[in-house]
Parts: sequence; structure tokens; C-alpha cells
Amino acid sequence: MSWTAHKDFVIFVILLFGFQVSQSWALYEWGGEYTQETICGLTGTTVILNCSFWYPKTHDGHIIKVEKTLWFTNGNNDQPEDLTKDSKYTDRLDLNCQGNWCTLSIRELRKSDEGKYKFRFITNATGGQYTVTSGVTLKVTDLTIQKPIWKKLSCHSECRLDSPSYIWYENGKKIPNLNSKKTISPVDYRSYSCALRGHEQHLSPPVCWGHPCDKVDYDHKNICALKGSDVDITCTYSHHKTVREKSWFRPDNGNTWNVPSVSTTWQLYHRYFTHDSRSQSYLRIINVTESDSAEYRFTFSEWGSDLPGTTLTVTAAQVQVIKAENKDSYTVASLSCHTSCSPASYSYWCWVKDGHENVGCPTWKKEQQITLHPGEYITCAVGNNPLSFSPPLYALEAPRVLLSNKSEILEGDLLTLTCIADTPTSSRHRWYKKCRTSDCEVMRYGEKLVFSSIQSSDSAEYFCAVENDLGEKMSQSVVIDVKYAPRFSNFLVSPSNVTEGQPVNLTCSSDANPAASYTWYKDQTMLQDSERNYYTFQSISAKDAGSFYCKARNKYGNVISSQVVVDIQYVPQLPSISARPCTNVSMGSTVRLTCTSDANPAASYFWFKDHEESPRSTEAMFNIINFQQDNEGEYHCVARNSQGSRNATVLLRAEKFRSWSQGALTAVAVRYATTGLLLILLLVTVLLFWKKTTSKGRMHSKSQPNTSEDSSRDQLEELMAFSEHSPINSNVTNDKTDHDEDDYETVVDTVIKCGGQASG
Repeated sequence: MSWTAHKDFVIFVILLFGFQVSQSWALYEWGGEYTQETICGLTGTTVILNCSFWYPKTHDGHIIKVEKTLWFTNGNNDQPEDLTKDSKYTDRLDLNCQGNWCTLSIRELRKSDEGKYKFRFITNATGGQYTVTSGVTLKVTDLTIQKPIWKKLSCHSECRLDSPSYIWYENGKKIPNLNSKKTISPVDYRSYSCALRGHEQHLSPPVCWGHPCDKVDYDHKNICALKGSDVDITCTYSHHKTVREKSWFRPDNGNTWNVPSVSTTWQLYHRYFTHDSRSQSYLRIINVTESDSAEYRFTFSEWGSDLPGTTLTVTAAQVQVIKAENKDSYTVASLSCHTSCSPASYSYWCWVKDGHENVGCPTWKKEQQITLHPGEYITCAVGNNPLSFSPPLYALEAPRVLLSNKSEILEGDLLTLTCIADTPTSSRHRWYKKCRTSDCEVMRYGEKLVFSSIQSSDSAEYFCAVENDLGEKMSQSVVIDVKYAPRFSNFLVSPSNVTEGQPVNLTCSSDANPAASYTWYKDQTMLQDSERNYYTFQSISAKDAGSFYCKARNKYGNVISSQVVVDIQYVPQLPSISARPCTNVSMGSTVRLTCTSDANPAASYFWFKDHEESPRSTEAMFNIINFQQDNEGEYHCVARNSQGSRNATVLLRAEKFRSWSQGALTAVAVRYATTGLLLILLLVTVLLFWKKTTSKGRMHSKSQPNTSEDSSRDQLEELMAFSEHSPINSNVTNDKTDHDEDDYETVVDTVIKCGGQASG
């Protein structure tokens, strides 16, 4: 039993500890804190409240995200009233949240803004909302003038100010050259006020130094009134001697209303009345409008006009949309009649549809749920004041887009698109450029979309949208088609490496609107005039090579492409061989063989002898020095490039006699001289023999043939005949003229061309 009791106690302690830990974790995971728990601000200035907060990253496996943040002063921590919905703060709040940090700025502080402000955030988690409970206490105070020491006045604030700069007024006139001093030395029988520089409208109450003194004190520094209501602007004043002249005036436009000397009457200036008693003065404005919004000041003969007076703000009612649901042909909206001013009391509200249909007038309901069709509108007013009706709130109709240019749009033109809304409304306008996704980004705001110099890239579909608090409506899209003259983008030869015999396409690309037609040129000569942007060779040949370009044109202009050289590659043509010397080659001489062939790319040359596998030379020109018997034979020239090869053959033979040389010239000369003498002697002997024979047989010449004469002639021809040289080849041509051996050494430009047996 004892063990059981002990065990139960241990379990209880563990559970209690675990509960406390979980509580501390919960408190740690959800929370927040304020930078300052108390803040002080001067009337008319701006204060900023700051709060940081934290929460768990996940809950039940889901990521937690903040969905809403708000500041409040009224209501409890669970059901707060959002400050942004309070008309007392209209147009005076700025809420800014970045990450886990939120600030609230309150402008133009009023005494009524004093209180405790709290921050609350709401997440997507179930029950995931938290109020930072401690709050920030705001105190609003005015400047006052104190007398800290003898014959001194000091501008005092209960708030701590950072480097304040002061402005002083004496009898309603600004005191110059005080260098922003906090303390001044006063003069008897005069009044003084002070203000912070930049907040001159919110100055301290005036203080007299000695009695009596001149002084003006306005009952209200700011007045907010509904359009159509009557407003009284009042002040109290004192003076140390008789006042000759008094008036109210507006410093912004110089309007002045004199105050009558008789205190029991009202002086009328159209809608403006003035009234004066011994120490008070009134300015009454009947049926105020927005144009009456201004600052009003009171002055008299001994009083300056620099002291800030009372600022009047006139506003009309506004139809505020709480919630709107757009259907296909109508809109259901929950509306509220909103005012930025807070009049003392409202008798009732008045709701009117399309200017004549009373939805609720009079009614005690500030809020209404109303159905509106496109083009219908709703207005509201406060109380029984007809001038306080709000501007109309329209259920929008789809707008239209109007173009400034009715005809064709050329590149560089000025083009204006206007979004036309058939409903008279001050709705917001947005412009879109049609995109493929459903979410198109706004390209511009405003009623007009202006292209000062429109470009081809601006060609697209455009539409506009009008929007107000009830929703938005989209226009039909309009097509902007910008026309322009051709401009080239590319010239393409396909394939890039052109080989003879293959198909080749020339393609000319241009950007134009409307599409361009094309004309083709080769070496400045027009090839073809057609609508096609390509030119085709079914089987290109070497004669098709040249410089090509094309011209693109439409109704707005033309452009010529750059020139492209088409270089056609082909197999070497049948080689041509030249030999020097060309016929039978003398022993010991030098033979020069030259091989040429038309080819693209240029050919390389190889010389082979007979059936040898290794070339004798890899140059177009091949020299055989000191030609001998073993140099006889067929020589083959092979012309080769990347496209293929062709070859030709030449046959070289050695002469039967010894080759001439410069050293044997004398022996040759002697030999030819001896031979010549022998021939002469032989010729003389033959002639003598022929003469003798002729004389003896002259008698028998008629009966018998002269066979001896014929025989002699044959012998003479045999003696005088030379052995002809055998040709190298039947196609070898000899361009050599008769030269002696010296000519072969000196006339180097002499070419002997031999057409050899060639094979492809």
C-alpha cells in the first residue's frame, strides 16, 4: 500500500510538472512586446507605436501564416474594434507590417486620441490568434508657457522632445531672429505664444505679460463640418485700449470680412455673417462647401496677423463598401454611409438610388445591403441636410478603347489609346497588354495610354479596366498592328560549303509588315523577281559562282542585303603538261616538266614515273637534271584537292646520238665541217658522172629509160636525208623553233607544251 501511494504521488508530480512546462512552452511560442509602453505626443504632431510578435512555425503539421493584423483601443482582447474602421481616425493612420514587426503611425494628434493601444494578429491555425495584452498608453498634450525665473518666459511641454526648435509670437506677430530659443525676455502689456517649428498650427495658449494686454485665443484650432451645414468660428480677445477696426480674413486668398462696431447686429456678406461682443467675435458660414475649407483668422488694429487661427475642413458623406459580390449581370453590396468628420449628433441617414429611388430615407440605419445593375448608382446623406449627399457610387459597365489613329499605324507614329467608361465615375483606370497567362501585369495606370513613338515591338492586343470599390470591368481588346518597311535579319547559304553538282539554296530573311517580296541579283544582274525569299540551284556548277544579294520590299520601303560570295568547289580539271625540251631529249640535258589544272580549292601536284608508288616530286614543276638513258619512260602528273583527283601522262625518250654539251661544241663543229666537205666532194663527183653519162647516152634517150639517172637521184636523196626524231606521243605538240644550244640556256621563257595521254 505504501508503495502504491508513493507511486501515485510521483505520477501526480510528473503530470503537474509536465503541465507547467507545456504552459510555459505555450506562452513562449505565442507572444509579443511593445518597444514603449508609454508614449507622449504634442497636439498636431505624429507618433509611432511599435510591436514585435512571434508564434509557432507549424500547427498540426501545417505551416502557420499570419492572415490579419490590427490595432485597437475599444473592445476586449477577444473582440477588438479595428482602428482603421473608426471614422475618428480616417486619413490619419498608417499601418505597416514587415515580417514579425508592425508599426502604427497616428498623424495630427488630437486630445481625443489619448488612451491605451493594443496589437493583435490572427493566423490560419485553428484558434491561432493572439493579443499583446500590455498595450501602449498614449498621452497627448499641448505646449504651455511658464515663468521659470524673473522676467523670463519658457515654452514648456510635458512630452520629452528631441532637439526641439521653437517659434515665438508677440501680439500676433512672429518674433524674428530668436534662433529657436526655448526662453525669451517679455515686454510689458503684450501677449506671447510659442509653437514647434513645423507645427505652427498647434501653438500654446497666449499668456499676458502685464495687464491689460492685447490677446486673441481661438476656441477651436480645427473644425470639421459636413457639406451643407452651418459653421461658427469663434475666438475670445482682449485689448489694452480702444479698438478701432476688427475683421475676419482668409490668408490663402485675401478674403476679409469686417466685424461691425455694434455688438448686437450680424453683418451679412452673402453666406458669411460676423458678430461681435465685448470679448468675443464670431464668423458664421452658411451652407459650407468644399471651397470653404481654409484657415480663418481674426485681427484688430493693434493685433498682428501672423498667429495661426482656426482651420475649417468641409467634407461630404462617402458611400463606403463593406463587402461586394459581383454576379453576371448585377452586384450585391453591403454599404455604409461614412464621414471623415464626427458631428455632434446624427438625426438619421438617407439612401437614394439613381437620384430618385429612396432605398432608405429617412432611416436610422447607417448601413444598407443594395443590389445594383451596371450603370446604376447609390448615394447617401447624413441627417436632413440635402447638400451633404455623397458622390455617386456606380456599378460599372464595361469600358471601350478608342484609338487616336483611324488608319494604318506606322512605326514612329504618335498613338493614344483612351479608356472610355460610359458611366460618369471617378473610377481608377488600368491598362494591360494581352499575355498568354491568365494573370497579366498592369503596364500603366490612367485613362490614356500614350505611345509617343510606337515601335514594331508594341504590336499586340491591348485592353483596359475600370475599377471602383464595387469591383472592376474589362474592355474588349483592340489589336495594334504596327506597319514598317523591311529590315534584314539573315542571309543563309545552304549548305555552307558548296560542291559542284549538289543542290544549293539561298535564303534571304527579312522582318517586315506587311510581308516583303524579293528580287535576286548575281554580280549586279537581276536573276529573278518573285514573291519567294529563296533561290535554288538544283545542280550547281562552277559557272554559277559569284556574288549574290537580294532586295526585300513592301509598300513602305525596301532594303538590300549584304553581298554573299558563293564559292563552288570542284574536282581538278584534266591537267595540262608542258615540257622543255619537248621532243627526244638529248643526253645530259635538263628537262623541265610543268603540270597545271583548274581546281577549287587549288590542286596539289604529284609526279610519278612509270608505276612507281612514291612520287618523284610534289610540286607543279618537276626538273630532271642530266637526262640519261635510265630517265626514259612515262611520267604521270596527278592533280588532287579535297573533291578528287585527275592525272595526265607524258613519254620522254633519249636521242640516238650523244647529247650536246657546251664542252663538245668544238668536236661537233669539226665533225659537221668534215661531213660538209665530204658531201660537197661527193656532190661534185656525182654531177660530173651524171654529165658524162648524159652526153654518151643522149643518142639513145628516146628509146631507152634513163635508169641510171633515177638511181643517182635516189642515192642523192638518201645521202641528204636526216633521221627524223620519233615523237614522244601522238598528242605532243612542239612549240620549239630552231635554236642552237645557246638558246636553251638563255631563252628561259620559251615553253614547249606537250599534250600527253591523259586519263581521268
